Amino acid sequence: MAGKKNLKKKKPSVKRGGKKNLSQGMRLLLASGFLLAFVVVSLLLLVSLRQKYVPEQMLVFEEPSYETTQPDKVYTYADVRGVIETQLLNGPQSSGWRRLSAPEGTQAYQLFDPFPADMLLAELATHIDQMNSPAQLDVERTQGIVRLNWNQQTRIELRYPIPEELSSRRGRIAIIMDDMGASRQRFQQILDLDLMITPAIMPETDWATSGTELMRRSGREYMIHIPMQPRSYPDVSPGPNALLIGQSERQTRDLVRGYLKAVPGAVGSNNHMGSRYTEDAAAMRVVLDELKKHNQFFIDSRTISSSAAFAEARKMGLRTASRNIFLDNKEDVAYIRTQIRKMVSLAGPNQEVIAICHPHEETLQALKQEVAWLKQQPVDFVAASDVVHIY
Repeated sequence: MAGKKNLKKKKPSVKRGGKKNLSQGMRLLLASGFLLAFVVVSLLLLVSLRQKYVPEQMLVFEEPSYETTQPDKVYTYADVRGVIETQLLNGPQSSGWRRLSAPEGTQAYQLFDPFPADMLLAELATHIDQMNSPAQLDVERTQGIVRLNWNQQTRIELRYPIPEELSSRRGRIAIIMDDMGASRQRFQQILDLDLMITPAIMPETDWATSGTELMRRSGREYMIHIPMQPRSYPDVSPGPNALLIGQSERQTRDLVRGYLKAVPGAVGSNNHMGSRYTEDAAAMRVVLDELKKHNQFFIDSRTISSSAAFAEARKMGLRTASRNIFLDNKEDVAYIRTQIRKMVSLAGPNQEVIAICHPHEETLQALKQEVAWLKQQPVDFVAASDVVHIY
């Protein structure tokens, strides 16, 4: 009886247990499938809504524009002289110079370009004053002379030609918008602005190719925004497939050719970040040589004052130029509008100015608000290829 009793209890238990396990497994499978389908549909819906209603955010950014002075550093005469060489002797407006005879202790140069703009000289004088050294800039516009004094003694004298009458050629401004390619909408917004703006396109971005097609159909030129190593690397990355110090010549040339394929039809290039890379003259020579082979110009974004890019491009006979002003270091409409007006003040008669900005919403708003005023100014807004030269 005990055996029978146990058997009776065992059978229904096994049947019910098997039935229960199968039912739970099916329910778990169905629930998992439903949950997975719900997640996939929700993600697709969110992506669709984002693309339709939410402006795309930029994924890449420029590093700080320019190293000026370090409060704790003791600046020497060589430091100050380097600033004069970068800004005036070999600066973006320089057409060359020759040495002149001068008293002992003084170096004199005859420059072949027009006298520097007041705004440029004012900024240069401020920069030198901030270096906490016995250096002082002395300007005699009517005589066409700029002097660098050290301990009240003239060490460098720059002599410019004094024209009989001022040329009537209007100043020219090229605005370059960096970091393009993360949003197709930004290309259309550039075209909608009644203002000449040259986009610089990041090669690895999703909309690089379609952006070039849109610009070509509109008859507008565009550039390659070449990612280069910043001083803050690897904490700050310039993006995938960037030019880095230590790469072989073959790697460098292959990368540059890859950029040219990724942004087909580009007329020239400038650097994205690159505060470390552009300091290296040897590395830059390889990049510039490859660009020259493909008939490209190069504009030095000058993300650091010690950049060798512009000087190397000049030596190599590449069409080149150098950035004069950043418009949007602060993503603030009022600040950017101030920078836009400062840009115009730099572009006096016979002066060419290169301004760099980024596709921030605030930048586009500021440009839109200033378009009417800009059109009233005695300057011409031109494409980037119009302000590069062979020296």
